[in-house]
Amino acid sequence: MAEQEEKKDLLPDLELDLGEEKILTEKHLKILEAAVRVFSEKGFSASRTSEVAKEAGVSEGTIFNYFKTKKDLLRGLLVPLTARVLRPFVLAGIEKVLNGSKDRELADVLRDLMVDRSRLIRNNLPLVKTMAVEAAYHPELLEPIKQVLPKVVELATAFVREEQQRGNFREDIDPTRAMRVFMSMVFGYVLMSETLGDVFSFEEEEKEIDLILDLYLNGVQVKK
Repeated sequence: MAEQEEKKDLLPDLELDLGEEKILTEKHLKILEAAVRVFSEKGFSASRTSEVAKEAGVSEGTIFNYFKTKKDLLRGLLVPLTARVLRPFVLAGIEKVLNGSKDRELADVLRDLMVDRSRLIRNNLPLVKTMAVEAAYHPELLEPIKQVLPKVVELATAFVREEQQRGNFREDIDPTRAMRVFMSMVFGYVLMSETLGDVFSFEEEEKEIDLILDLYLNGVQVKK
């Protein structure tokens, strides 16, 4: 019972109207985790519900007690899981870094932010990979992200505006675009290093992040 309560705490209730139970049972959690692993490894189309059931340690009939079809399984499992994982982990990290940014060098703040975001993506890579692939075919999977993203953008753009006032960012740069480029660089770096590490040459993470920050802050064009 104590183990079940501990697992529940890992997926806090975000009061999202998703048509699912706000507190998930231990069996639900096992199926959630199994679905993410199977779908991320084989893709949704190539996966079978029997494989998810085997991975979760339950019968296939148990899954169909809750979800009528495999599409219902994707929508019913990944949407609540993404919603519950995304907000506490994404916002908490950004708020911690940006709220402690005063009186610190810009490069140091961005480095901490990039390390924090990189770890977040790596720690949730199976879920991120599944969402990135399946969202193209199932747009409803993006709904939890759309609910969280405005707050992320608000925090990030406020940070850029503050740095503009300090003279660290150019005044003619749009704050939203500045952070969108930064986030794209972080996301792209992690995905490419995890999936195409044998094709592209990457330095140790600390050095790689410093190189990326140098490109972001100083650009690639020779200043004349």
